[in-house]
Amino acid sequence: MEITFINPNYLWLLFIIPLLVLTHFFSLRFSRKKAIKFANFEALSRVTGGHKLSMNLPILFLRFFTLLFLIFALSSPIIWYFGDSGDFNFLIAIDSSGSMLADDFNPNRLEASKIAAKEFLKEVPKGSKISLMVFSGTPFLMIPMTEDYGEIETAIDEISLSYSSGTALGDAIITGTNVLLVEEKGRVLILLTDGQSNVGTVIEKAINYANDNFVTINTIGMATLEGGKFMGLNAISKIDDNTLKSVAVNTGGSYYKATTNDELVRAYKDIAKVSRKKMPLKLSLWLIVLTFITLSIEWVLINTKFRSAP
Repeated sequence: MEITFINPNYLWLLFIIPLLVLTHFFSLRFSRKKAIKFANFEALSRVTGGHKLSMNLPILFLRFFTLLFLIFALSSPIIWYFGDSGDFNFLIAIDSSGSMLADDFNPNRLEASKIAAKEFLKEVPKGSKISLMVFSGTPFLMIPMTEDYGEIETAIDEISLSYSSGTALGDAIITGTNVLLVEEKGRVLILLTDGQSNVGTVIEKAINYANDNFVTINTIGMATLEGGKFMGLNAISKIDDNTLKSVAVNTGGSYYKATTNDELVRAYKDIAKVSRKKMPLKLSLWLIVLTFITLSIEWVLINTKFRSAP
């Protein structure tokens, strides 16, 4: 079992918690100074129930957990639990944007990705269904789910560049997820790109959609540091490693950085050997419920047992 966060940047808000503690004790000290102004301490004790000059630790604990639950809810944590399975369907999604003609792979990125995808067909467990999709600015389904690997191989050979501008990773994830929904098997999406998402659906929304439908996404970033050339132009791809890692990790998959033809083939072969089915348990809703519970308890306490004197 492991835990991941879709929006880990919100975890920086945890540094607010020490400020909460300091603020609590500062306000308590200020309240004590006000309390000294009361001439009738017996009356003050009756009004406050004898707790005015205490540390009010229950209130501090409640505020601590309220803030903690809220921060974790914003960061969208997911608990992953595992189960063995040899029964998977796969969808291969290949970037078909213009930069895939760059020659830093042999003979170019697009052809190298096609060769590696065909090697994947030799390694995938028998009985698995496979689908093929290409994407750039928009995704295009070439072959729906089938056990005819020969048909998939022929379609891979026919992949050509798309003239749609941009790279829509989010749309590719949602379309691929919909294709994988045809059967109740382990669902694995293989997403290969040499660029970064710049159009279409927001990545976080696509990740949530994939998780809601139990789709595992393995991402492959394809490009060398030196880049390559196509049509006489330099093509140094700026792969968004953080996004590709986030997509993979937050859907139970793995991220592969391929800088050579061999690394590309190894990535596909590694994905073909998948044997564990990962299932997500999203915690955000439960954490929001806990936030409201602790807020409600605090409200009751500060209006009864720990109420402030006027």
